[in-house]
Amino acid sequence: MPLLRSILQGAACLTIGVTVATSCTTDADLEPIATITLQPSADSVELGQTYNQWVVTLRDAGGATLAPRPLTWESNNPTVATIDASTGTVTAVGGGGTTLITVRAEGKFAQASFKVLTPIVSIVVTPDSFDLPLTTTRAIPVQLVGPSGVGITNRLIEWSSSNLGVAVVSTNGVVTPISVGMTTITIKAGTKQASVRVRVVGEPVASVRITPQQSVQIVRLGQTKQLTAECLNAAQQVLTGRTITWNSNNPVVATVSGSGLISGNALGSATISANCDNTASANITAQVTPVPVASVTLTPSTVTLSVGAQSQLLATARDSAGNILSLQGRSVLWTSNNEPVATVSNTGVVTGRGIGSANVFVSVDGMVSAPAAVTITAFFSSAFPNPLESPWPVTVTSGLTWTVTSNPLERSR
Repeated sequence: MPLLRSILQGAACLTIGVTVATSCTTDADLEPIATITLQPSADSVELGQTYNQWVVTLRDAGGATLAPRPLTWESNNPTVATIDASTGTVTAVGGGGTTLITVRAEGKFAQASFKVLTPIVSIVVTPDSFDLPLTTTRAIPVQLVGPSGVGITNRLIEWSSSNLGVAVVSTNGVVTPISVGMTTITIKAGTKQASVRVRVVGEPVASVRITPQQSVQIVRLGQTKQLTAECLNAAQQVLTGRTITWNSNNPVVATVSGSGLISGNALGSATISANCDNTASANITAQVTPVPVASVTLTPSTVTLSVGAQSQLLATARDSAGNILSLQGRSVLWTSNNEPVATVSNTGVVTGRGIGSANVFVSVDGMVSAPAAVTITAFFSSAFPNPLESPWPVTVTSGLTWTVTSNPLERSR
């Protein structure tokens, strides 16, 4: 009797090419089998391949797992797949069909459906490489090809990425970028595989925005104005880390630095452009104008002249900060409020015309100065207020210039 038990235990512990979830070290292994369950690790195999990855579980009436026992296997459709009766090794012999696999032990049995698939000859992926902008996703189209070039559908496809720090791929082939770089997406189906090279790049620039957002930017002569530019995607989102290049089409009038600082060099206009990644650009017009005049003064502020004499007045224009401004290119207008007494030229030269007083003004770009007070006196010396009473004949030719004559008959006024 002990010898018979030992023989039975030895037979129960045979490994016959399947996985049975228990050990065989106790007398409980000799308990009768109440149930058998059969779980394949895969439900199909391609034509011409073999399979033997079954998971068989034996349990007694109390639900306890039993040690392995001798098993027998059969296929109900051997034209689709045959099976070794003792080892459970399946061989796929007919494509496109299904068979029922049965495992038996001690009068109990379990069954599992098993398919034989048409073999995959190749995996076609188009394109085999592409660039993927950082903020977008892209699905990879895959075509499985069977014998004679026939397309195959409804097959399990495995996806993987060689560099998960650059991009990941979903179970349906959608690639999601993580960071700029390179990765390889591998596609497996059946015994075949294909790969796609993916380069994750910065998102393409769709447009450029210059700030302040005005088509014409006023720049004062001799002064500067700061512009900024932003690179935008198609959704008008700001793209960071891009290269922006500034340019002026008329640097004589206005130049622009690499940081967008405009300098007004001469009166006129220039087109300032900002180019992003050499793919998109925007431009504005820089209009260089004089600095506004805040005040105008005249020098000297008082002038005394004799009739016929002249004096030069100087106009000084200043901006709001008190800086002296050039009069070049500005509108300068001189006026006298009493021209019979004093006139003023368009260059600021005052001429005495008659005895009396007058106020002379100058306006620069519309800003009017305080007046210069002009007094015009007779052209005689205080020592001889009346030339008719002088001890010798004189002729006054201009201002304070006197000419002595030898003949009283030649006296003239």
